[in-house]
Amino acid sequence: MNKQVGNAQLMQKMNRLKVLNFVRNNPDCSRPQIAEATGLSLPSLTNITTYLLEAGILCENGLESVNRVGRKSVLLRLRADKYDLICVLLKESGVLIARTDMEGAVKERQQLWIEGMSSTVITKRVCDAIASMVNACGKDRVLGIGVAISGLVLSDSRFIMSSKLKWNSFDIKKRLEEETGIPVFIDNVSVLKAAWYFSRNYKNSHENMLFVDLENGIGAVVYQGGAIQRNIIGEIGHTTVEKDGPKCFCGNDGCLEMMCSPQRLLQLYKEASGKEVQTLAELEGRYAAGDQAAKHALEDCGKYLGIGLATLVNLFNPATLVIDTGDFSDCPGIIETAREELCRRAYVALTQRLPMIKIKETQENVICGTAFDLCDKVFDIASPANIIE
Repeated sequence: MNKQVGNAQLMQKMNRLKVLNFVRNNPDCSRPQIAEATGLSLPSLTNITTYLLEAGILCENGLESVNRVGRKSVLLRLRADKYDLICVLLKESGVLIARTDMEGAVKERQQLWIEGMSSTVITKRVCDAIASMVNACGKDRVLGIGVAISGLVLSDSRFIMSSKLKWNSFDIKKRLEEETGIPVFIDNVSVLKAAWYFSRNYKNSHENMLFVDLENGIGAVVYQGGAIQRNIIGEIGHTTVEKDGPKCFCGNDGCLEMMCSPQRLLQLYKEASGKEVQTLAELEGRYAAGDQAAKHALEDCGKYLGIGLATLVNLFNPATLVIDTGDFSDCPGIIETAREELCRRAYVALTQRLPMIKIKETQENVICGTAFDLCDKVFDIASPANIIE
């Protein structure tokens, strides 16, 4: 009997989460739409939505606008302000900590400068700032903490390595959970960028698409069947493309992100010209003016980047290639050189109709992506942080 009760309660919880997730991803939807999408009967759905409305997680938002005879359906949407999320963007130069609602709208933010600090000191500063933020708003309001980091993160939120931060296997998740008592989820920043970009622009697409992030290294994310493919780690930046190349923080020689890094671009120009430039924007200006040393630097690094892109295209055959220009936003010449190399090296049949979309994601978009992903996790039946009783 207890087993039957337990199974019934689990099924009820799963159905509530199913409805909540549909409404979250399809705001201002009607009960008949939800029933059709979830397969739940209207009586069951009425019970579930009544529970979620009384709990304050959903709210009614007017009537549907349709030209038909009969009663119009009430529209439902997520009460995004019911709970808060803590979203953390951890970069080489600094940390952005934001308290947001469940849709990623920022309520409060704090910036920490961390350049040159050890991982222990950085983690303490982040923990202190988050604890202060949580205490101010009330721990009961915060569903979870999401951390976006440039580095290798496995599916269980286990952080392994960040070449940009110069961190190796430091358990920031455990430390934050001990300090705050709130579930913490760590994820790769490229994955979070891709999740946010595709959710806004290709929500209903089931095509195979590829997102390449050129900020703080090089990451690749595969989006297929309407979801991020989490089993593909995407550490293309640590693929060896030059066996005798410079040593990378990961321990290998000639990694892709070393061979086409901004630092190497500037160094190649200095070696070829005997002059120094301080920024990629300045280097791009000289390239556009016909400077041969600038041309040499951009073509050298651009070809390595093109090799990396060709490898990805040959592996995944994407219908669309999206590139966050990141560190190279002020140097479009390297992107164009890489595109030419991609077309030379990848199978012709895979590149003839391949659109390459160039974007520049902002810190605000990363925070929104972190919030979006965090909601996916806290509304998951298996999550220790899920909010449905």
